[in-house]
Amino acid sequence: MLVRPREPFNFARTLRFILSPPELLNQRRFPPLLDYFEDGEYRRVADISGQLALYGVREETDSGKPALRVRVLAGAADETVRRSVVTQVERQFSTQLDLSAFYAMAKADPVLERLCAHFRGMRIPQAPTVFETVISAILEQQVNLSFAHQVKKALIDTYGGSVEFEGRRYNAFPEPAALAIVTPRELRRLKISGPKARYMIAISRATLDGSLDLEGMHGLEAGLAHARLMEQKGVGPWTAQYVGLRALGHLDCLPAADVGLRKVVRELYGLRKPPSPARVEQLAARWSGWRSYATFYLWLTYWEDRAWKAGLLESIRRRGKREK
Repeated sequence: MLVRPREPFNFARTLRFILSPPELLNQRRFPPLLDYFEDGEYRRVADISGQLALYGVREETDSGKPALRVRVLAGAADETVRRSVVTQVERQFSTQLDLSAFYAMAKADPVLERLCAHFRGMRIPQAPTVFETVISAILEQQVNLSFAHQVKKALIDTYGGSVEFEGRRYNAFPEPAALAIVTPRELRRLKISGPKARYMIAISRATLDGSLDLEGMHGLEAGLAHARLMEQKGVGPWTAQYVGLRALGHLDCLPAADVGLRKVVRELYGLRKPPSPARVEQLAARWSGWRSYATFYLWLTYWEDRAWKAGLLESIRRRGKREK
């Protein structure tokens, strides 16, 4: 099964985000929890109508243009499953998204112009389910990267399913049914705080009984989906914006209060101190319509080494002097 993405498309850079969290200051790196790269192929477990299937995605060329070869490696593999996997891959890598308007807009911004040249073709990878993104975002609220990774790993190992392929286990994120029956005390054993445990269980139960249709939010207008998310306990503005950006494919999300975003905005735009969320919103007005991609490309600078960042800052300073 072959998927032909709209150009420009950079599979390697898109994979880098989901496969390799940025190094900490102590050079510690974290292995992926749900996304794998084996034998030149990206691999993930998908739940297709209650059946787990391991799929692989490999980059190829078709008539000189980029293409993705998709195959089901293990688990359920009938024609319906194969079509569903292809649909998921197309959504996961935003293969049909036209980025030309974003790149045209970025030319007016000296920072974004350089980031777009460097990350050209990079897509915001979409999580397989909205449920996974909501639960993961709740886990990651107000904790550092190391602790968040540790807790998420414990949750997946304890409550997630898995698929075996060629002697290796590939993990899947826990389903709502698995988390709906746990108790806050059981989640506390995984170092999940009491409030977070209660939020996760409540969302899992509402998803399971149908009173909360997270996956159905794909069909909602962005503002309405954001409002529905904000109705859930444990979901604040940052979480709702992040879910829109990473799971619903919304193009104009701005998590203005995000600490990492505020830090990189201060650094690259030459501000004296980290901007307030209101200042970020003011600065981001020029990115209207594409604030998700502007945010994401700014976040991506955390994946680059110090020498590249120093070169970027020097390039921005030189342009600023020429324009004065």
